[in-house]
Amino acid sequence: MKWSDDKHNFLIELRQSGKYTWQEIADKMTDKYEHVYTDEQCRSRWRTNRHKIDSNDPVAEYGVHTKKNADGTYESDRLIEIANENDKDESSILKAHGYDDGWEIISNQLSIWQHHNKQDGTKTLYASKIRVRPKQVLFSWDKFERLLNNIPNVNIKPKTKGINANYLLLPLFDMHFGISDYEYYIPTQSKILHKLDNNYKKVVLIFGQDAFHNDDFHGRTVSGRQIDKVDMVQAWKDATLFFEPIIKKALEQNSNVEVIYSKGNHSETVEWAFVQYLKARFPQCEFDDSLKERKVTMLGKNFIGTNHGDKKNEKRLPENFATEFPIEWSKANTRTIFTGHRHSELVEDAGGVLVRRMPTRNKIDDWHDDMGYTTAHKRFQIHEFTEDEQVASYYV
Repeated sequence: MKWSDDKHNFLIELRQSGKYTWQEIADKMTDKYEHVYTDEQCRSRWRTNRHKIDSNDPVAEYGVHTKKNADGTYESDRLIEIANENDKDESSILKAHGYDDGWEIISNQLSIWQHHNKQDGTKTLYASKIRVRPKQVLFSWDKFERLLNNIPNVNIKPKTKGINANYLLLPLFDMHFGISDYEYYIPTQSKILHKLDNNYKKVVLIFGQDAFHNDDFHGRTVSGRQIDKVDMVQAWKDATLFFEPIIKKALEQNSNVEVIYSKGNHSETVEWAFVQYLKARFPQCEFDDSLKERKVTMLGKNFIGTNHGDKKNEKRLPENFATEFPIEWSKANTRTIFTGHRHSELVEDAGGVLVRRMPTRNKIDDWHDDMGYTTAHKRFQIHEFTEDEQVASYYV
């Protein structure tokens, strides 16, 4: 067995890292070079020469190191040549690391790295360490506003004059359109449409709460975290097919309709944009599209709070709502806070406040499957209230 410079240098790197036993080093050598190495062979080579052998390829000697981070950024560490100052601009640095102009540099460190070999003498290169991310697509409010102005609104005429004295709340959380599609949610839509035949006095739709799986076209959440990339154009179409008939049916039944935008941690930007679409489409409805983290509406004397539940322990949310909404809190006969995020159902009844974590019927995505979060019941839950209390919950 012949020890090439590359094999020798790889052995030295493994040993100098201090992470591996001689047997583990032999195993890694075997895996890389498809030759069976023993721990004694590796130990013997180390004893006779503990230093790296000069290479005519400095880049190969230094190595190329890349890393993908959980937040969707990438790190690259390699040697690059810089002939003049112009080669230090962002575009040249990106190109040297193998990235195009669709990426942007978050951080960049350059340090001189001198390479010496017998053939070329001493050569000055640069060790370049960068952290990059895909360029953010800038939002154009003017363009979006022009689009909204061209959306045809609909004026729904009620088909009935009689109304029920009760209220219906639709907290359809964690729908993740893009993972699940309209066809998958048709049974849920059908059950809700059937329930709306009861001519409710008011129907409240809490929209958002991870209604979409991605927040852009690059497979990222609003925080920039890289996750499963879905077809967001189709996801928007599916959400339209699902929610428009529900709003139309409620208006046809002479119900007052309120749509409350509630931020999730996956797609809060796209969710807000979709609410603007609904607002342009259905001017008869009442909308709360503010960016507040916690929101409240009153259904008669029933306090209805909503928060996604990703930023604070659910059990401590009542103290926020009591402090931030003292007037509504004091007038209420019942107080319920609705959360989502965990894709599982839970009810906490403490101190006169119900904290309801909503289940979801969403399909299991790759991340939840990998983590083993596959056992929760697949269903949504909607709720009916009288003027003074909650009287029913329905699985849809």
